[in-house]
Amino acid sequence: MENLATPAEMVMDIMTNPELQSRISTEAFAGLLVMANMQEKEKATCYQQVG
Repeated sequence: MENLATPAEMVMDIMTNPELQSRISTEAFAGLLVMANMQEKEKATCYQQVG
């Protein structure tokens, strides 16, 4: 399962592709943004714990 896109990658793909923009609902896109934001916050926490 290492080839799956992260929420942040999906957000970027959607933002740069008009076809994808027309296919995703507002609620689904908002959910991806929340997931991408949570992932970034967790990444910072992990780096802080290691460092």
